[in-house]
Amino acid sequence: MRDSSHDWRHDWREEASRKLANSKLSAAEREEIARELAGHLEDLCSDAPARGLDDSAATQSAVAELYEDKHLGAKLYRARKENSMNLNDRVKRLWLPGLTMLLASAASLTIFQIAGLRPYFQTVWFRGDSMTPHSVYSYLTIYVPWLCVLPFLAAAGTYWSQRAGSARTVRVAVGLFPALVFLAVFVLILPWSFAVDGIPEAKTFLAEFAGALLSWVIIPGAALLLGAAPFLRRSDRQHLA
Repeated sequence: MRDSSHDWRHDWREEASRKLANSKLSAAEREEIARELAGHLEDLCSDAPARGLDDSAATQSAVAELYEDKHLGAKLYRARKENSMNLNDRVKRLWLPGLTMLLASAASLTIFQIAGLRPYFQTVWFRGDSMTPHSVYSYLTIYVPWLCVLPFLAAAGTYWSQRAGSARTVRVAVGLFPALVFLAVFVLILPWSFAVDGIPEAKTFLAEFAGALLSWVIIPGAALLLGAAPFLRRSDRQHLA
């Protein structure tokens, strides 16, 4: 075992792979589990200041967590075999909570529209004003009730992903999933729009695109991030075994 805490902090994946070297797991399974263990131990160290631990104590805690169970490899092997028919980790940690959030956000927006709740429209002037010839502007479409619901959906989805053992980057993706989908839709429909309607004037296009981006990606994304934030600051403390 190495004496340098600095080396440990940068070598979790190698140490996890060494720990699992004699297990019955396949090479692909060892690689995947080593990566998950490394992410878990890195989160454990990064959250150490919040628990009142310095770097040395955080490293010792992570080392103990990795090595205290001499039968970790066998337990992980059994867990893999027992869960072989279940959803894979990426589906459980990203796609299932993310798509559920997306459907819930779309359903809530539809319900608000059916109920007759109208969006708030705000004019954004990029150049000049209503009295200026050739001014450049766009409209923001803001559904206030929908924006109030999004933080709760993001909190539920990110917590779900955290409980499934996801890394912080995956939880961020889950929390922002609806906004990321809207962004992808905008990027995908641009070529189709150009093909059908032709390429618009640059200033007009940029203003309209900026308005749509603010309305459906940036502002909803900020609301989603508000709800996801509490679950991005700490790691799931459950043992992966």
